[in-house]
Amino acid sequence: MGFYLDTQATRSTLMSVDSTLSENITAAQNYIPIASTTNFSTGIVAEIETTNEVVSFTDISENNLQYSQTFDNAYWQKLRGVISADATTAPDGTTTAEKLTQASGVTSNGLIQVAAGVSAVNTVTYVLSIFAKKGTNRNFTWIKETLSRGGGGITQWFDLDNGTLGSLAPGGSASLANLSDEGDGWYRCSVTFTADATRAGQVSCGVCETDSSTSNTDDEGFIYIWGFQWEADSTLSTYLPTTTAALVGLTDVTRGVNGTTAATASSGDAIQQLPYALSAVNMPTRLRGISVSSDGTGVGRFTLCDKIGTTLCDIDIPDTRIYDLSFGGGIIFPNGIYVSNSDNITGYTLYTDKHSGAAL
Repeated sequence: MGFYLDTQATRSTLMSVDSTLSENITAAQNYIPIASTTNFSTGIVAEIETTNEVVSFTDISENNLQYSQTFDNAYWQKLRGVISADATTAPDGTTTAEKLTQASGVTSNGLIQVAAGVSAVNTVTYVLSIFAKKGTNRNFTWIKETLSRGGGGITQWFDLDNGTLGSLAPGGSASLANLSDEGDGWYRCSVTFTADATRAGQVSCGVCETDSSTSNTDDEGFIYIWGFQWEADSTLSTYLPTTTAALVGLTDVTRGVNGTTAATASSGDAIQQLPYALSAVNMPTRLRGISVSSDGTGVGRFTLCDKIGTTLCDIDIPDTRIYDLSFGGGIIFPNGIYVSNSDNITGYTLYTDKHSGAAL
């Protein structure tokens, strides 16, 4: 392959992807809401342009519910139930989990729930999930949707005492539901379903005493709930918190990688995912390491050169292999890094010193 002087010669099939932050972020949070996740890919770092922070992430999530862990908000309808805000420690270690208690005086088959109105699209598959923990006199929770089966939907029960799946009504495949142990008595409860029409409906979560029943015989029982998520996908993704709007974003994020510093950033700031050839950096650049993979069609070759075409790094990659290479003290490129050969390479990440001036 040829080398093109004075151009960003990135010869990867992975094109640069641009988006913007859709909310302010702190330096500590491990999720980054962005305006669009289209064409973003896990396993490739992204850079927040205003702060030059590089981040990695292992999942891409969406949450179509608002106020996903603030059930005392008016967005959530409460039926025969009372919400106590910030009642205990949530799965993420913050005191943001809420208590769902049977309202005083409600007995005998009282349906105790929080619910939100939603809309679904015909034939689209969705996953509905919530984190739940047993409280006093209540060992079961359930989640329900009214978007499938002619609007009747399904209800799935979960045993929070034994950590097992309960019943599914009106019956169907148990593979639709899942229960994962999140520690400290918390379980992430989920159910997958496909809408059979484009319609408005409801998603809800409730508290009950026994499996397959909504009966509550006293007004002393409660459970803890946190992190309600509804996403258009066939696979459950990492939880993405929301407030005033539904969100998509990068989740399971590691902040400040590649020698950069985690920092606050503002809604509207640009974020870019690159195949990461640094041809636009016309200054000495120290390459510390490379992560590069073959596309599976044959032995790969990945070659990096400086601006005048001198090869400084040339790697052969066996078929279907991923290589992570560290260069110790680094390889110095005098005036930017250019890709001169990327035969059968599907993606790569270059790890360099942070650029802050005209010298190393």
